[in-house]
Amino acid sequence: MTAGTSAVCITPSVGLDNMGDYLRLKPALGVEDELFAKALVLEDGERKVAIVTADIIAFTDELTKETRRRIEELTGIKGENVLLSASHTHSSPAVAEKDGASRDYLTELSKKIAGAVFMADRNRREALVGCGVGEAKVSINRWQRKDGGVRWGPNPEAPVDHDVLVMRVDDARGRPMAILVNFASHPSILGADNLLYSGDYVSHVQGVIEKVYDGDVTAMFTTGAGGDVKIAVLTEDGANFRYGDPEDCRRFGTIIAAEALKVAQLTKPKQVRRVEAKTRKVELPLVELPSADEIEAELRRLERAEPSVERSLEINWARDTLEALREGRAPKSIPAEVQLLRIGEDVAFFAVPGELFVEVGIKLKQAMKVPCPFVVAYANGSLGYLPSKRAEEWGWCRHDTSYRLSGRPANFSGAVEEVLLEALFGMMEEGR
Repeated sequence: MTAGTSAVCITPSVGLDNMGDYLRLKPALGVEDELFAKALVLEDGERKVAIVTADIIAFTDELTKETRRRIEELTGIKGENVLLSASHTHSSPAVAEKDGASRDYLTELSKKIAGAVFMADRNRREALVGCGVGEAKVSINRWQRKDGGVRWGPNPEAPVDHDVLVMRVDDARGRPMAILVNFASHPSILGADNLLYSGDYVSHVQGVIEKVYDGDVTAMFTTGAGGDVKIAVLTEDGANFRYGDPEDCRRFGTIIAAEALKVAQLTKPKQVRRVEAKTRKVELPLVELPSADEIEAELRRLERAEPSVERSLEINWARDTLEALREGRAPKSIPAEVQLLRIGEDVAFFAVPGELFVEVGIKLKQAMKVPCPFVVAYANGSLGYLPSKRAEEWGWCRHDTSYRLSGRPANFSGAVEEVLLEALFGMMEEGR
């Protein structure tokens, strides 16, 4: 097998809207951390796959299609063989039109990522692959049960995934070329008061690893199923989350990086004879929509509320959903692409285009039946939160209204868990 890596800076000019928090009312004023896109291309003599990681909040459907198209034009790597993973940092530029994304920046971003994949492909040489799993107990679930429903807040009793997964790629002499880390927690330490571009803790995970190897290694990061999980930056009494600062990002990023480095040092890369990629279309079910009367009442309430960006998006949601209901075209599910990458016998990546809840991620990892199961959220699309069955039972789907900001008519239901598991089982069983 051959492998190659490349990296490119994707930090935009100061002044673009900094996504991740609708309470952040000013554009970015500076740069705390440079943002990067990084590419790893693997080839077994017959098949070629590319893994891209980027310090952005999401890969929208449009950005995914355009970037894959450019990559295929430059390298011949088919779109379904390209995994595009956003870290989901909440301190990066808008990438969706509804959020005020810069068309010029999106074009530049797509071109830079395609160029990074081209360079990684060009840099390919004989390679070995190893993997391992460590642990970093730095996260906490961010939803509490309250009065028959849920509320925002740290919940030490709810599920968390502490795994630090590591894939190490060496050259033929055993010198590390790439270290790819997977960890399931929101990159949202920095809050609405932050007006600087930043990769959040993810920048420090990658930066520490690269410093240890004197810049000779490309460190990459994929965010796992952390849709309902945050880094535990808490008030002194531990009762609430607080806005973190760059020092918090540095501290927690270093802890995760240290564990990843330990795992990488204990890993023994070996020859891999096969790489493989598959995609599958699935229908992700929504919860039952409110009635037209209920949405009309909500629309009247929203129109009386204090004006804000968030209120404007919610009003658009109410009008669009009401129209869809009246015309009989309100959807019961949303189509999505899931992707499976296999690298030898030990490593598998299952990529999902949304904010996957941790319990679903744990079940997917168990179902993959490989030593190193990478569940990658925020990949190849951006559909919003994908809750677990338990979250729906707790009342999360009734409580959360963030789906309105994305233009989706309703929350996804906990039944997405079964749909994703069924898709994974089917893809794993297909002939290799």
